[in-house]
Amino acid sequence: MILIHNKTRFFFLFLLAFAVFIACNPARRSSGTTRPNAPTKPIPGKPAPMDTIRWKPNNAGKPPIGGVPDKPAPPAAGATYHLAFLMPFLSSQMTGGAVPEKSRLAVQFYAGAKVALEQLSTEERINIVADVWDTQANDADFQKLMTNPRLEKASVFIGPVRSSHLESFAPWTKARRKILISPESPSTDLTAQNPDFIQINPSLRAHCEAITRYIRKASRPDAVTLVCKQKEAERLVYFQDANTSIGGSTRFAELLVSDETNNFDKVDLRRYLRAGRTSVFVIPTWASQDFVMAFLRRLKEVKGSNQVEVYGMPQWRNFDAIDAEYLSSLNVHISSSSWLDYSKQEVKDFQEKFYTATGTIPDEDGFNGYDVTLFTGRMLAKYGLSFPERLDDVTTSTLRGQFSFSKIFGSGAVDDGRNSPDYWENTFVHILKFDKFSYVPVE
Repeated sequence: MILIHNKTRFFFLFLLAFAVFIACNPARRSSGTTRPNAPTKPIPGKPAPMDTIRWKPNNAGKPPIGGVPDKPAPPAAGATYHLAFLMPFLSSQMTGGAVPEKSRLAVQFYAGAKVALEQLSTEERINIVADVWDTQANDADFQKLMTNPRLEKASVFIGPVRSSHLESFAPWTKARRKILISPESPSTDLTAQNPDFIQINPSLRAHCEAITRYIRKASRPDAVTLVCKQKEAERLVYFQDANTSIGGSTRFAELLVSDETNNFDKVDLRRYLRAGRTSVFVIPTWASQDFVMAFLRRLKEVKGSNQVEVYGMPQWRNFDAIDAEYLSSLNVHISSSSWLDYSKQEVKDFQEKFYTATGTIPDEDGFNGYDVTLFTGRMLAKYGLSFPERLDDVTTSTLRGQFSFSKIFGSGAVDDGRNSPDYWENTFVHILKFDKFSYVPVE
């Protein structure tokens, strides 16, 4: 067990807050040196990168990251790539040196990214110049940041994380042929005809398709019922389309209840049970824990000896008012974009490196920062700036799961092997089952 003293945690946060605060003139350092960098005096009112890291090339061989053989050789040793992180550190909201709680995502993500940059400096034959920018919170501040000419120096951007910022920034990068990696937002249709836009977090559509594929491995469509409120009905299309693509003409049954429903006492769930077979219920909702609990309670009351399975959304992992007995007896499953196996050595190694560097332990955002940055650096080392064109060939394991990318096309567009996608999306999704008081992967 690792114990973290409050003073140590505060010191870590204070250092990161200070790094954000002096953003107007970035400090620079090279791998292999331990001499601290003295920041120059900031220029008031002039946004600029917060931290710049220069890595010396390492002449050791690089490990493969997956993909098909006989690809072009990686860039020559010494190739330099400019990488920029755009994160909401919210330095304008700092008071008395305290870091705003809402900046936790950025702080953790960047700390994980720095661990990955350290690792890349020893395993890859490239130079990475990394600039870090504070996007702040509101759209006006971000629009101002986009006018800074120093942004033009970067070829690859990781972030921003807010959907509204991405909507503004995607056209900016598209017009300049920059690579934009969205590490957080799971939105769909943020950009079009932009094959250099890479979405890391699977969309709702990807989650629904993953659940459908898993269910159809063992169940026929006539055993599946989709349950939701009227206002959520548009989500059911993803399941029905995925079911159709698998084959067969039978649609999933749909149980739509009024938006005011807070219990299922007057809903006849018995009609959806299949004697002698497992009856499957899918509830694509996450806004109301009470709604989910009401359904589970009623299903447990009426199911009798019938076997049932219930499938829900990633947010159910954070539900704290649902008795574990319901989750276990009703065979509850959820989808998730990430799952961490803390028994794996590589996870333990990252935790140790993160703790050594920061004095605290990583959360999901810290792991995400590491995974995304390490993947980006390795792809640059292997394919250079053309790496988005190679995403079809790459499936790589990460600490949180896997990156497996699919081409996403707009309505009516077909992938004929020649046309470019609107964007790329990591569509790998875990299916987790509740077992022994926690969710664990089933595949």
